[in-house]
Amino acid sequence: MAGHIDAEASAYLRQHAHQPVDWWPYGDAAFEEAARRDVPVFLSIGYAACHWCHVMARESFDDPATAAYLNARFVPVKVDREERPEVDAVYLAATQTLSGQGGWPMSVFALPDGRAFHAGTYFPPVPRQGQPSFGQVLEAVAEAWRDRREGIERQAGALAEHLGALADAQRGLLAPPSGTAREDPAATAPPPGTSGAGAGAAPSGPFPGLRGGGPRGPDLASLALDALEALRDPDGGFSPAPKFPPSSALDFLLQEAAGGTHAGRALDLAGTVLEPMLLGALQDHVGGGFSRYCIDGPWLLPHFEKMLYDNAQLLRHAARWSRLAGDAPRRELGRRAATGAAEWMLAELEAGGLLASSLDADTVLADGSHVEGGAYLFSRLQLRDAAGEDWSLLGPILRGRSPERPHGPDPDPGEPATIAFVRLPDDAEWAAWDRVRPRLLAARARRPQPARDAKAVASWNGLAVQALAEAGLLLGRRDWVVAAAGIGGALWRRQWDGRRVMRVGYPGGAPARIDGTLEDHAGVALGFLALAAAEGDAVWLERARTVLDAAERDLVPDGSPRDGSGGDGRLLAARGGRAAVEPLDDAVPSGTALFAAAQLSLGAYDADARRLELASALAAAPDRLAGRAPQAVGTALAVRARLGAGPATVVASGGSPAERDACLAAAVLAGAAAWAGGAPGGGVPVLARDRPAGPDGGLRAYACFGSVCEAPVAGPGAAGELARLLAARAAR
Repeated sequence: MAGHIDAEASAYLRQHAHQPVDWWPYGDAAFEEAARRDVPVFLSIGYAACHWCHVMARESFDDPATAAYLNARFVPVKVDREERPEVDAVYLAATQTLSGQGGWPMSVFALPDGRAFHAGTYFPPVPRQGQPSFGQVLEAVAEAWRDRREGIERQAGALAEHLGALADAQRGLLAPPSGTAREDPAATAPPPGTSGAGAGAAPSGPFPGLRGGGPRGPDLASLALDALEALRDPDGGFSPAPKFPPSSALDFLLQEAAGGTHAGRALDLAGTVLEPMLLGALQDHVGGGFSRYCIDGPWLLPHFEKMLYDNAQLLRHAARWSRLAGDAPRRELGRRAATGAAEWMLAELEAGGLLASSLDADTVLADGSHVEGGAYLFSRLQLRDAAGEDWSLLGPILRGRSPERPHGPDPDPGEPATIAFVRLPDDAEWAAWDRVRPRLLAARARRPQPARDAKAVASWNGLAVQALAEAGLLLGRRDWVVAAAGIGGALWRRQWDGRRVMRVGYPGGAPARIDGTLEDHAGVALGFLALAAAEGDAVWLERARTVLDAAERDLVPDGSPRDGSGGDGRLLAARGGRAAVEPLDDAVPSGTALFAAAQLSLGAYDADARRLELASALAAAPDRLAGRAPQAVGTALAVRARLGAGPATVVASGGSPAERDACLAAAVLAGAAAWAGGAPGGGVPVLARDRPAGPDGGLRAYACFGSVCEAPVAGPGAAGELARLLAARAAR
């Protein structure tokens, strides 16, 4: 064993360093070795918190015989998808095309030039339910490489051209529409979650069984709402199991609910999604925060990995919903969910000033065995013992599901299970839960804990900064704003190299030299812009400008975006020579939509028409997909809603800190840029200059639309009047 990955910082790669497989890190050396030996490259792509990655590792990569075969006939490459999203994206598209599905672990076979020719996800150690074993797959690929090389070359070429056509179609979603969707070639871009077969025929190959914009209208919000209502699932969300939090759609719905033309419909739909999700076991009611997704319809059984990007988005959404919901019990549910997510992130993910990526799905017990979710489960008997006299209040409203019987009946009293609420608790029940929860936390702390991936991803930290700063204003938690500023400062010091954002960093060391994507630059800039609003400090605006200008220079040349630097020739070859751009949201919003949102905010501060025009151009995907796949363009739809009748900026001058914070919160809820203070210059945004306080330093709040500011509002009701002005403007 050469130990090629022994010195890697990635927690995912380190999890595999002990194995008999001779893993190489992704890079030139591995592919040059494959060319020298004239063997295929085997890419195993995953991430540290991935449950099924652990399963395949134990079953196949720990096995000496499997490892020996793999080492002899392939160059095995281990890829952390969170470190290298560009690598993951191109091979995920290949896997979806060839197998009809995608996920992790991802198992991809490629030529030494980077072009894929066969792929799948998890393979079992023995044939199972019609699926070949991993050993059988290795043997088939090795035989084809030896005996049918020309067929493999043809397959790789056809697949690369197919992926290039998909890339062209995705880029077409950002082009100005011409004619109808039927006439527009970009309308063939696949909706999210498909194999992409609509953008050209999927290639056939040497292996048996190898497989391979909607309507426009003047009211995109109405089209999107119609489509989302049609997708609404009775258990909450917009799909049957597995149930992922629809964060992108919630971004649009809550923006529209804050004062759009269809505010009532949007708020109702957001509530039908959020309430069952926040009551269910997706939320960790004991420790706070959210798991990645649930495998069942009623949100009772999560896949237990906890990701920073999910929690950052759901913190922001829960805080907004807690201000918008129409009744006190739902506002309280939103407040508690937001508080749990914020406090969990700050307590459990803190990693040298930044926030770690994730907690593992599995808990490793003392005997070395892995139990998915083992730290989180309690039987009803354990709950009853912890609750004591409060069980009479809590027993009837608590429900769970056993991972051993995911689709079976309710668990037996002694069977470990998840924790969910069957309905909204009342005040007495919440009080009882608050008394019991510390006892459950103490019991949990005595158990083995899931591992943490301390890697700090720039974009996810930026989204967390934005969420903490905005939620801090909305819920009166200045301590969250202070925490967000600390993370923002660490991002600037550690992951800005003077020319670009670096994708990842690790505690106690310099960032890994992996260039940040468009998503990274946009996410960091959004965090800085949220801090500018919350703190009224021009340094955050200047940092946001610096980051966005760097991204525009390197990643949006001539207004045409690309996700990454495009300097990896292997990835270009794998995609038929086309640069990548992903306009569709997934678990994280698309870099293009995030960049549009950041340009919109900065353009609103500076009354900068060029930035606003760029934001509008990059938020074009809803023109084709609002009525067909709105859940894939929710972030861009939210940008379009904010652009509406003109971008809004709020300036609050004078008054007490609480009065100014109330005005800033009204601005955040409406999606407006915000500033506290009306100084004459010195880095202050253009629209905030010369906006004086009232007599004797009293509060005056200015609502500006485009480059024109309304007459100021003042007095105790200024924040409410400001909210009315913003809502009225948005509804035009």
